[in-house]
Amino acid sequence: MNNITIQGICKLLLQKDNFLIFMHENPDADAVGSCFSLVYTLRKLGKTAYPVCCDKVPSSLAFMTDGERDFTLESLPADFTPEFLMSADVASPGQFGALRPYAAKVNLALDHHATHDRFAKYLYVEPKAGACAEIVYRIVNTLLSGNIPEKTVSLLYAGLAADTGGFRYANTTPATHKVAAKLIEHGANHAQICRNLFECKSKSALAAEAFAMEHMRYLCGGKISYVKIMLADKHARGFEDEDTYDVINVIRRADGVKIAIFAREKDDGTFKISTRSSCEIDVAKICGIFGGGGHAGAAGCSVGADEVDSAVERIVKECGFDD
Repeated sequence: MNNITIQGICKLLLQKDNFLIFMHENPDADAVGSCFSLVYTLRKLGKTAYPVCCDKVPSSLAFMTDGERDFTLESLPADFTPEFLMSADVASPGQFGALRPYAAKVNLALDHHATHDRFAKYLYVEPKAGACAEIVYRIVNTLLSGNIPEKTVSLLYAGLAADTGGFRYANTTPATHKVAAKLIEHGANHAQICRNLFECKSKSALAAEAFAMEHMRYLCGGKISYVKIMLADKHARGFEDEDTYDVINVIRRADGVKIAIFAREKDDGTFKISTRSSCEIDVAKICGIFGGGGHAGAAGCSVGADEVDSAVERIVKECGFDD
């Protein structure tokens, strides 16, 4: 699938300027870490580069962006004209959200999703990478000849740690650990980064997780955990979409659960369905039925309000567990 090498990417980036780098909608730590690492590296090389996303960076990840959260097109300088468009950790045009029309204009896509739906002129996808940050590290390390600033290695480490679940998920490989070690050697404060990612939560996020635990259902003899959160639930309990960031991981922790399913109503009335698998079932293939995708162990899709119940029923059926 790839039509360019790491060396080819570095050569291309050195030739170009005025970069716009896209994150996927509802950005996670890997998207933020990969995107901003590229932005800072290109700026260090004397280039002009800006991050962009249709959604705000979650407040829980604001430690990665110096407290700034709004990176929409409207936040760009009025006199900036992008010449080279990139995406980091974006698997499909649909993941551009409201910025989907820009997908066809992307010059270079960097990704690690096996379900990547090709949309860019140049493509580098490595499904075996633990995170997109693992790919970006190789690019940044080459561009900067190994002299990576502490701020950048911290961003890369955060992306790597988050997408591997603190190096607990099956996508963690020996190469992942080697990159993590290199990042720590370059100054990444791994202890503080992991505390920020996995331990520090707002009261509203804790309220969202408490709601999920209270309303979670067990299906198929406890092999599947499922919760649905409506807009009315959020308004009644005082939490926002970003507070549900970790709900899917909360409901997957129950003993005996193999598949976790979380359906969240968005402001436009559609539903975002997130899934996690801790067994041989490939949830990316299942979510692909509804136009979504991701990884074998973590995937998602979006459906209309009138489809959410039937979609969840289909997901449960596709898992093939006995009731």
